[in-house]
Amino acid sequence: MQNLDERRDLEGLKAELQRLAGRVAEGDVDSTDPLWGGADVVISPTRRPEPAGAFYPAPRQVITTSAPELSWLFTRLRDIFAEHYNGQTKSEFFGRLANAALRYQAKRRGDEVPGDLLAAVLHEAFAIADEMEEGTFRSLSVAVGNEIVDDYVDEAEREGFVGIEETRQFLAEKGVTLL
Repeated sequence: MQNLDERRDLEGLKAELQRLAGRVAEGDVDSTDPLWGGADVVISPTRRPEPAGAFYPAPRQVITTSAPELSWLFTRLRDIFAEHYNGQTKSEFFGRLANAALRYQAKRRGDEVPGDLLAAVLHEAFAIADEMEEGTFRSLSVAVGNEIVDDYVDEAEREGFVGIEETRQFLAEKGVTLL
């Protein structure tokens, strides 16, 4: 059971997410942040080669022409959720955001719409916030080979991004209309 302060913190987090979703819907997105690289996730316009014989596993890579904008979104989400993840859960948090982007790309098969890509990641962020509020957000205590819980979740069980039409409907219910 969450205490009152935790509930207020999550309410504030959700309000910040709502404001961020509005910015994304309006196209108020910056592309000047450095490209994202952290928490076992890399966002880049080109694939990075996997280092041979490396001790650590290769990071999850999101390859997109929208790398600057997606990196901006990851940075904003990092700041919004900073008090709600720790050393163990940050790989799950950012891995899920990356997985949402990768699932979006797989469904679009190369026909990527930048705003929709960002919306897919935002949808996942809202789902994570709900799970944190419900106490159902899960992570692996040891992420062997850069694996996360989300890698094993069946699509039928997902609360976050499963398709762009569902994401548009989800955001519309929150009062956010994508361009």
